[in-house]
Amino acid sequence: MLFTVASAHLLAMEAHEGQVDEHGRDYYLYRLLPLAESAVPYGVLAEMAAVLHRVIEDTRDHPDVTRRYDVDRLRALDVPEEVVQAIDAVTRRPGERYLGGVIQRSAADRLGRLVALLDNKRELDQTLVLARTDPDRARSLREGRYLPARRILLKAEAADGHRILA
Repeated sequence: MLFTVASAHLLAMEAHEGQVDEHGRDYYLYRLLPLAESAVPYGVLAEMAAVLHRVIEDTRDHPDVTRRYDVDRLRALDVPEEVVQAIDAVTRRPGERYLGGVIQRSAADRLGRLVALLDNKRELDQTLVLARTDPDRARSLREGRYLPARRILLKAEAADGHRILA
């Protein structure tokens, strides 16, 4: 069976069912769908990777084992290999460092890097909202986490002969 963009969205909706964002809103609608929409100009694989980018990380400890996903399960569902690799690249491992771990791995994968950059843009935008209520925390996140991550990702993108970004 052919795995499509619609299949990816359906899988994301099912895998994240009942999950909410930091504001108590539906996770798929308010976190994954906007990221997927921002990936549309980069093609169907980018949209798939964006909407599914948290499926492993967010389901690995689900109490219902039938709701857990890993790379093998994604492959069994015929998720395109490039998408599986991108998801794996952006999936934070338990206990893993952010900049020296998941960001470095994301930077090394062409599609994973794109998803990480799109997600990073969202996070940077969120620090602007946070700055209204907690400017110190917003500054700490922006300067200690998200801007350094963006530099790593953009440096890798600039060095890649097969860049996604123009």
